[in-house]
Amino acid sequence: MSAVFALVFKRLLSQRFTLLMWLGFPLAVLVIPMFDDTQPPVGPFGLFGLVIMFTSFLISKQIIEDRQLRTVVRIAASPISHRDYLLGHLLGYALIMTVQVILFVVISAWRYPTGLTFYLPASALLWVFSLMCVTLALFWHTFFKSFNTSLSIFSIGANLMAVMGGMMFPLSVMPDRMRSVAVILPTYWFAFGLEEAARNVVSSVLLSLAILVGFGIIFITIGSKRSYE
Repeated sequence: MSAVFALVFKRLLSQRFTLLMWLGFPLAVLVIPMFDDTQPPVGPFGLFGLVIMFTSFLISKQIIEDRQLRTVVRIAASPISHRDYLLGHLLGYALIMTVQVILFVVISAWRYPTGLTFYLPASALLWVFSLMCVTLALFWHTFFKSFNTSLSIFSIGANLMAVMGGMMFPLSVMPDRMRSVAVILPTYWFAFGLEEAARNVVSSVLLSLAILVGFGIIFITIGSKRSYE
């Protein structure tokens, strides 16, 4: 597993665009002005959630490349088990996303100094959401043999999930019918948790965290059972 874990970072260093997105987009999101800098930065955090979705998707493209190059066939014949292969990638991606979340939160706290009552639960939401996105990306890639096809469809799906989930605008302006559909999306619970964190409603934040963890377990369970051949 340690060999797979190290390989994740070696491959990441060769992906210049992904590195640029990983480091640059947290800064770009924080450049967006807010109408009232004294309020919790729910908007920038929501937009950063979309960045997290695409970052996790791009760094995990190694999975689909292994399928294209038939690397998984050689792995199956090696001492590395499928469990170690999947777990090594999952831990590597989780560490990468954790660093990105920490970078964003630190800069955000400097840019929008609104206090720990928002940043502690919002940071937990970002971190859990980033891990859920990693499991979603791994799950998603198992359905495709071409990265370009996977990217094209994911780009549409991720943006729709962000819009319908309330990551682009306050949930209060969402029509009731749309909201009743959006509750099945993990993006909704991320956006809901952020708004509740801004209101300091701890119980609702914990509910959002639990549901995001549930989504992550579902994605990784189904994804791990699918064949990578």
